[in-house]
Amino acid sequence: MRLKPGRNFFKFLILCFLLCPCPAFGDISVTLKLDRSEATLLDTVRMVVSVSGTRKSESQPVLKGTDAFQITPGGTSSRIEMINGKVNASIEFTYFLRPKQSGTFNIGPVEVTVKGKTFQSNAEKLAVVAPQKATGKDSEPLFLSTELSSKEIFVEEQTIFILKLYRRVNVRTISLNMPDIENVKLTQLGKPREYQSVYNGLAYQVLEVKYAMVASKAGEYVIGPIRMDMTVLQSGRRSPGGLFDDPFFSFSPGRPVSVAADPLALKVLPLPQEGRPSEFSGLVGRFHMTSELNPDHVKTGESATLTVIIEGLGNVNLIPDLSIPDIEHLKIYADQPALNSTEGPEGIRGSKIMKWAMVPDTDGQLILPPLVLSYFDTASREYKTLKTVSHTLTVLPGAAPEAQSLVVAGERQKGETTEKQSVKEIGRDILPIHSSIKDFTASSHHHFREWFLFIILFAPVMVYMGLYFAVKFRGASPEALSRGRAKKAARVFMRRCRSQELPPDEMILTIKDYLNDRFGLSIGVLTPNEAEALLIARGLRPETAEKMKDILKRLEDAIYTGKGEAYCRLGEGLPEVVQQVEKELQ
Repeated sequence: MRLKPGRNFFKFLILCFLLCPCPAFGDISVTLKLDRSEATLLDTVRMVVSVSGTRKSESQPVLKGTDAFQITPGGTSSRIEMINGKVNASIEFTYFLRPKQSGTFNIGPVEVTVKGKTFQSNAEKLAVVAPQKATGKDSEPLFLSTELSSKEIFVEEQTIFILKLYRRVNVRTISLNMPDIENVKLTQLGKPREYQSVYNGLAYQVLEVKYAMVASKAGEYVIGPIRMDMTVLQSGRRSPGGLFDDPFFSFSPGRPVSVAADPLALKVLPLPQEGRPSEFSGLVGRFHMTSELNPDHVKTGESATLTVIIEGLGNVNLIPDLSIPDIEHLKIYADQPALNSTEGPEGIRGSKIMKWAMVPDTDGQLILPPLVLSYFDTASREYKTLKTVSHTLTVLPGAAPEAQSLVVAGERQKGETTEKQSVKEIGRDILPIHSSIKDFTASSHHHFREWFLFIILFAPVMVYMGLYFAVKFRGASPEALSRGRAKKAARVFMRRCRSQELPPDEMILTIKDYLNDRFGLSIGVLTPNEAEALLIARGLRPETAEKMKDILKRLEDAIYTGKGEAYCRLGEGLPEVVQQVEKELQ
């Protein structure tokens, strides 16, 4: 059977794509993963080293922290993915670790060399314990076990609840029934993990689930019994051997089975009263705090940002919002705190980021006092207090206010002279200038096109209109133009503000444009104090100037507090203030 030429060509393209090397784009990174965090001396732990961003490495990975293990290579595999036209390549190295001794070990980092550059992976912690003793369930093909990392904890302290399903049979449709315990909260830590382990000399497939357990009230609790329901597949109805000797091809409905673990006792102690700080908020765990002032040198009116980060392991949801006391000559605007939390093998870990914008109004050095945080440390079982360093903000003199050097349009400063400039020819008209009506008399040629005749007939009108407007605007003085803008300033302001919603920064620009047009000024930056001084200098009442100052200050505060992008409607007295300004100027 012969294939058609088109089909042969299509197969040839596929073969070229598979055989030709594909470029891999993206950054190179190395990741180390273990199939469990705890094993016995009889277990074999699977370790996978993934290198993304390349299809090959120049050498085998260099393993660190594996002296207490017997290592057996498990092979290498590579993978290429194309997503949205971008090629992502990766390679995986698999190893099997057999512990030689018990203890807690840090596996990694692993070093991989690619294109002459060495990359390092993360490190994983592995706890190796002695083999478990028989408990009467050593011969059962299916059983459930539970354990607590600590059976005596304090209020709001985390303990890790570990559930393991040991099986030597094929199961499916697993469901877990966790009991509801008053004042006790369970949070699952990541996805369930599955691996092989040895229990009492027998090999089992283990399904492990971890929870972070926190009690909000002191007392003694009973955890359990925990029950797990599943379907055990029957293996006696299939012929031994062959393709269909696999649970996937089993048509048997299976046998429903339930397994339960023995209850666990948990004792929760109240937090001690001795040594409790007055500002203690209930934070329990292990935490640390850092702070940064950026920049630490600013000019008057500029902004610096103080950032404080609190992170650690524990009940991160109780990290309090810190506050900065009032500091003279310094405006402080607090940003919205950001709280992040993640679930890991050790429990719930998180961080809280707090920021403040600081605007000084005078030069010199301003001292920012340290911020204080108290928490109960679960490692030392005592209260601890964290403090940030004391920051110094150096403020340099700012530029002179522009309102002090405002010049009214049309006025000359002292010593300034006005010279008449001569007329300079900058170009010529493309069309000739007609000086006589004879130029427009009809010629003997009657074959002119209609559109050309139309242009000629209306050319005098266009020239006349152009000369009229040129003479009119040329004769207008700067004082006349300034008076025209002043008359229309209020109408332009009202039309712009009422036709759309303006954010605070656009609102300030609109007020600045109004004052420039109304008084013939050229203000570049408008501050509340400058606006007040300007209105008083122009003869307005202090009460009116004070209202304008208050509105500008509210708009300025909205920008510094991080709400500058939020739209606010004009309706807080600003139109009335502008109308009052116009009334008092008449």
